Amino acid sequence: MSSSLEFFLQGQTAVAQTHPTWQWQNNPLPLQQQTYICPTLPPDEFISSARAVLLRGNEVMVIRDHQNEPYIIPGGRREPGETVLETLQREIREETGWSVRDTAVIGYVHFQHLGPKPADYPYPYPHFFWAIFVAQADSFAAAAIQEDFYVTSARFKPIREVTALNLGDGQHELLQTAVVTL
Repeated sequence: MSSSLEFFLQGQTAVAQTHPTWQWQNNPLPLQQQTYICPTLPPDEFISSARAVLLRGNEVMVIRDHQNEPYIIPGGRREPGETVLETLQREIREETGWSVRDTAVIGYVHFQHLGPKPADYPYPYPHFFWAIFVAQADSFAAAAIQEDFYVTSARFKPIREVTALNLGDGQHELLQTAVVTL
């Protein structure tokens, strides 16, 4: 682990931890996934994705994935040359149709690969992060939504209803932090 990454993680405690296995070109990628509440972004070179808890008044955006599971941190992978905020704005617009304003960092998800690096794997290895923000929904443009296999619906729901949903991976803690941050 690089010294900048060790320094950044020093003294921080995860609010959730899981061990998912993702796939990349038919290669299983076993991971350790830890969610943190923190107002500081990880070192930029390790941030592969930007996501946000998207609020509109007393509502939060809820995404349903291809397995009909709910989650509240839409966003996605950085493209070459993008800043983290540019990624956040683009990804939220593509997934939900909403532009965002009043963003603030509320945490991050830290991933560590637990297996060997696949050949030709172009992403940060063995550590990478999702930067997690809270943002206010600004304006909606249905034409901005890009079809995505993983996103079957995106709808605002009252926060009190969302707190009763079975959200995994520290999302309840991220929602609590988002509500008091903006």
